[in-house]
Amino acid sequence: MTLPAYAQVVFNLPLPDAFTYRIPPALQDRVQVGMRVLAPFGPRKITGYVVALTDTCDASLKLKDIEDAPDTQPVTSEELLALTRWLADRYHAGWGEAIRAALPAGLDDEEHELFSLSPKGEIALRDKNVSAAGTAVLQLIQKRKQLSRKQIRHALKKTYKSHTLATLKLEGLLLTETRLRKSSVPYKTETVASLTSNVVNHAQAETLLARSPKQKELYALLGNGELTVTELSKQFPKHAGPLRELRKKGLAETRRVEVPRYGGEEIDLSTEGLDGPLQFTPDQEQVYGVLKDALETQVAHTFLLQGVTGSGKTEIYIRCIQQALDAGRTAIMMVPEISLTPQTVFLFRRRFGENVAILHSGLSAVERYLEWEKIRQGEVGIAIGARSAVFAPLNNLGIIIIDEEHDGSYKQDATPRYHARETAIARARQAGAVVLLGSATPSLESRHKAARGEYHHLTLPKRIGTRLMPTVHLMDMRKERDERKNYSIFSLELKKAILERMDLGEQVFLFLNRRGTANYVVCRKCGFVFECPHCSVSLTFHSRTKILLCHYCNLTRVMPDHCVECGGEVIRFSGFGTQKLEEETRSLFPAARTARLDRDTTRTRSAFEAMYRDMREGRIDILIGTQMITKGHDFPGVTLVGVVYADLSLHIPDFRSCERTFQLLTQVAGRAGRGTVPGRVVIQAHNPDHYVYDYVASHDYDGFYEKELALRQRLHYPPYSRLASLLIEHPSEKDGEAYIDRLQTEFAPLVRGAEGVELLGPARAALYRLHDLFRWHFIFRARNAEVLQSVLHKVKRLDAVAKPPGTQCKVTLDVDPVNML
Repeated sequence: MTLPAYAQVVFNLPLPDAFTYRIPPALQDRVQVGMRVLAPFGPRKITGYVVALTDTCDASLKLKDIEDAPDTQPVTSEELLALTRWLADRYHAGWGEAIRAALPAGLDDEEHELFSLSPKGEIALRDKNVSAAGTAVLQLIQKRKQLSRKQIRHALKKTYKSHTLATLKLEGLLLTETRLRKSSVPYKTETVASLTSNVVNHAQAETLLARSPKQKELYALLGNGELTVTELSKQFPKHAGPLRELRKKGLAETRRVEVPRYGGEEIDLSTEGLDGPLQFTPDQEQVYGVLKDALETQVAHTFLLQGVTGSGKTEIYIRCIQQALDAGRTAIMMVPEISLTPQTVFLFRRRFGENVAILHSGLSAVERYLEWEKIRQGEVGIAIGARSAVFAPLNNLGIIIIDEEHDGSYKQDATPRYHARETAIARARQAGAVVLLGSATPSLESRHKAARGEYHHLTLPKRIGTRLMPTVHLMDMRKERDERKNYSIFSLELKKAILERMDLGEQVFLFLNRRGTANYVVCRKCGFVFECPHCSVSLTFHSRTKILLCHYCNLTRVMPDHCVECGGEVIRFSGFGTQKLEEETRSLFPAARTARLDRDTTRTRSAFEAMYRDMREGRIDILIGTQMITKGHDFPGVTLVGVVYADLSLHIPDFRSCERTFQLLTQVAGRAGRGTVPGRVVIQAHNPDHYVYDYVASHDYDGFYEKELALRQRLHYPPYSRLASLLIEHPSEKDGEAYIDRLQTEFAPLVRGAEGVELLGPARAALYRLHDLFRWHFIFRARNAEVLQSVLHKVKRLDAVAKPPGTQCKVTLDVDPVNML
């Protein structure tokens, strides 16, 4: 049999075509479709992906040789190659870019794999039964005992070839183990603070603390139970001074203890006594019956499961996965983002044991690679993760479940700009699998497709058992200010409701979708607003660190004590965020154990897990957070949800702002009353007459859907049209405007020649300047997706688009954009 002599290779570059390379004799029996190769590309040598092999080639072509092949087996299957080809075409990306997006970051890490000689390798080296290149590698490793790929490459320099290492590994001459940069010690020592057992001193506490309000507040907090310094830092910032004084007065003490380390999956890894299936309600039974029949056909189907919050969608997901596993197939479970993954993993581990792998950004690159490798080797049958889990290398795929399918995080915001929902449906079509989209508030596009029969529509209209939907109270903050003279962040109704919950020992969620203390800082004398010099946004003040921060480019400035424009001394803080809300909450409810969940407090993967554990175990009374707390969390102790500033998302200049506001408020309201106690929701709004609030208060998704759909139809927006955004970014405002004028001239004939296609713009983006780049966008709009795609292919081929002026000018095409800012 003649071995293929040529390979078609694609690279992680915005190029539509594959390049032909000659396979040198040393690699002809090694190179396979789906493998990585090192190949010369211009003056560089870069990693590419083999997408086809052939025996023939145009004799007139002057070909270059593939230089190296690091893999012992393909890193991507033919099924995933076909999927990435579809993705590249659909979203106008390079095929190599799509393949790279489907692979884990840790795959290219040269340090996680350690090589040592096997007994067979020792014999081969002694008997000189190995090639010269192999001998050099074996002798080096024998001398150093154990080396990483990077160390071997540096030692051998130009004589190093990764395919030699791969061959030695394949022949069993080398042993490998994976090095994880993670502590092997299951415990760490931490300081714990508690009250002393000195009865006499405690009797005198009122007198000792009379003139020390901070010490008194900390004393009351520790009276609820001992706290580690880590927990204390979250609940009582700047505790060190008051704690020191309490120790001097004999009221508090500290000691060192061993506490368990939080790891990526350490919420509860116990698989002993696995949980069995729960009892279905009649509604669940009916929905599952339909899905079970579809799974048995092994034909591609897409279902939209619309179920109110707390209706038992998760149990249906689990039963469907079990049905797929029983039939010898595999499953992907997708969740919107990292904040939901620990809870999902906990549930699935309790039902499926170790048959679960996790793919999400909270893992280190090496950990993601190891989870991906477990899937690829067939060691597990279930992959759980966020957007990128759609590429999990499972064989014989039976079902893909997308929970909270409406969530915007399923759309990739970097090239390739794919939507995980559409990609999942394309993959299921290839595999003959079922796609189950679940949400209490489906996207209008998905709901419209269900109404047209493209998706099968299933519903769960009621919560499980006797649990009722929470009652929703809408508070007009204009009346609070004008009639009640209440200028607080909290309405009187919300304050009263929180105090009632505290008396009953129940938990409270406070929701505000904005971080920081003040969203802008202004001089009262001249009106100067402190803005980011690189972005067209104001700087947000963070009181804990006393800095002004840009939430887009992370620029920081020390908060000045006067106006930098006029020298005025009176600086006004306007607006507020979660940090200010936390300060107000602690001030109004000092006895409550308050915590905050946002991007500032959960920068590490263990932070969310610690919060989750504390909420489940009742160690938090009031949890303040951004939209991270809306993501499907199930805390039975939460009976009150307060939405502090509901109008925020309505002010965003985007045609989806009403839809997103309805979804956000409905989802956060759904966190209340998931236990045995009925829930209550208090929504504070400055524009309470907006129609969105009526539908939120009555839990009327269908009413909102009909209202919003009628507006979209009149305005010719999705789902009644398809959109594509072309974003232009340029460091020079003047040169950028000249460039977009040129583009408009070249786009005009393309649009005129395509029936039903409109060109909107160019217009300045809502965020006109980001990271020192000025931004404009064109919007292409059409009723027919195929016609729109045809125009976009022509747009991409224009020299003006393919070769933008200057290295800093960026042109980004986004098909079916979710973010229009």
